[in-house]
Amino acid sequence: MDRSEQSRKVVRLELAYLHGGEVVYQPGESLGPRNLIDFELVYIIEGTISYESDSESYTVAPGGFILGRPGFIETYRWDPQHHTRHAFFHFGIDSVPSDWPDPDRWPRVRNAANPLCANLFRHVLQHMYEHNDWPIVRPTPADCRLVEVLMDALLETPHTETVSFERERPEPVRRALVHIRRLAEEDPHYPLSLHELAEQANVTEKHLCRLFAKWVGHSPMQTYTLLKLESALPLLTRTNLSIKEVAQRSGFENPLYFSRMFSKTFSCSPSGFRTQLQKGLVRHKNVLPVDIFPRTRW
Repeated sequence: MDRSEQSRKVVRLELAYLHGGEVVYQPGESLGPRNLIDFELVYIIEGTISYESDSESYTVAPGGFILGRPGFIETYRWDPQHHTRHAFFHFGIDSVPSDWPDPDRWPRVRNAANPLCANLFRHVLQHMYEHNDWPIVRPTPADCRLVEVLMDALLETPHTETVSFERERPEPVRRALVHIRRLAEEDPHYPLSLHELAEQANVTEKHLCRLFAKWVGHSPMQTYTLLKLESALPLLTRTNLSIKEVAQRSGFENPLYFSRMFSKTFSCSPSGFRTQLQKGLVRHKNVLPVDIFPRTRW
């Protein structure tokens, strides 16, 4: 392997050791101050705790995580009213993934972590319990990959609030898209007209067309047709329906018209699309923003 290939090689997480478990504390108990000598990940299962690290104070609720690093001076004060239960594991690191931030920049506490983290944490503990040696002085590649995925999720910047999957668009466009998508999902054979759509959006037909051209990239009626064509894609790739049946399910009475519009849109016939998929050759560009896609009816 030459130097250029080595520079492109992604460094993965390699653990020197791994051990942990679960513990229950009585109300009002505490731990520390202590000088942490390695990495420790703590998952709060029950009880709300007060955590201090190098003069910084945090309140950690159930479902929250604490990520300690070597050299941290830590103090834990457990819930004064209720018993506290948490799971934890300590680990040593031989190599850090090349795309991770420096450990000095890792968060100390995550109260709003990715929901996946809790299941991953439990899976890490299960891996540890299944090992014959304790602590695990030679973590397997599977152990390392699992901890790496968990850490990846924890190191992600959390969203401060729930963000809508749909993009921001003017209200008339949003109202029109809601109507278009509902019809495409529930009654794709419905003879929608531009006049009806403009009434739903509470604007003139001309103004609605201008808004769609700017914010969607297609006219309102083109969007309706494209949405129905998009709904045909998973039916072609994930069902055994005939082309005629796919056309009918997608809102096209005439299968020849469906095939012609499909070919014009995706530069491939419906049957050709299905055949290419079986060979792993399908590469098509989305014709609509992904947040407009329909939910396929089965």
